[in-house]
Amino acid sequence: MSRIDTLVADLARRQHGAFSLSQLQEQGGTDSLVHRRCQQGFWRRASRGVLVIAGVPSTFEQRAMVAVLAHGPGAVASHRTAARLWGIAGAAPVPIEVSVPYPRDPRRRGQICHRVRDLHLADAHIVSGIPVTGLARTVLDLGAVDRELTRSAMWRAMREHDLSWKELLGTLVDHSRRGRDGLGVLRSLIAQHYGVRRGDSDTEESAYRILVDSGRVPVPQRLVPVTCADGVTVTVDFAWPTYRVLVEVYGVDHLTNAELVQTDLHRINQLALAGWERLIVTGTMLRKPDRFVHEVRDMLQRRGWQPLATA
Repeated sequence: MSRIDTLVADLARRQHGAFSLSQLQEQGGTDSLVHRRCQQGFWRRASRGVLVIAGVPSTFEQRAMVAVLAHGPGAVASHRTAARLWGIAGAAPVPIEVSVPYPRDPRRRGQICHRVRDLHLADAHIVSGIPVTGLARTVLDLGAVDRELTRSAMWRAMREHDLSWKELLGTLVDHSRRGRDGLGVLRSLIAQHYGVRRGDSDTEESAYRILVDSGRVPVPQRLVPVTCADGVTVTVDFAWPTYRVLVEVYGVDHLTNAELVQTDLHRINQLALAGWERLIVTGTMLRKPDRFVHEVRDMLQRRGWQPLATA
């Protein structure tokens, strides 16, 4: 094995089997060497300007690494890809997404490239050897592409990585500019939940599973924007917009924080004036799941929902 082969193998080992043509050239590699190694079956081309060591298993991490390398210096894994790498995206499949500095626009098949003007605020980290956006920035970016995932990812980031409300609020302020995608979703989450303890999100997940698993009510939409009578748009936990019915899950802070209680009372009034029927539940109330489902079912029927005979 030549010196360059050894250097490339060491580099690829740190990058999930991938390396870029520019990295190879920095070690003295040439286009003719690339051609020979590909012909010999030692390397294969993964994307424009990126190769991988033949035989190395293709993984999500490798595809993310290839995308970052393909988009050049400064590129970072972002949005749903960053959420998956941080471990806050859940189990559903996600696309490969990267962010690059504006106005660069390198297009690659099978990858989503976001051209952004504020990449200097991305708080880039190295996760599993891959440059990714920081946690708070990742949550903000998720709001631009997957509203429902944003909420669950935020709570996971708080539980598993100690992401704080202060960091989220700072990210919101730092990125605030007209037209910036994702700001509205993050702003709603902060306005609705600021200061709520991380564990309260588990109660929300329990409520959702009770409703879905019961099979006795339609599956609700999550993280739904609702306009109040005073024109203010708020984001509610669960809703059935067709019937103007919603459910919100309250944690301890909603019941003990005087300022939050006053805000909630005002919102309750404004939602009622806008024609919404609202049910509030707590973790203690969810200990009687049948009652919870029955109350939701009654609300929906009062608003015109007709259950199937077997429901």
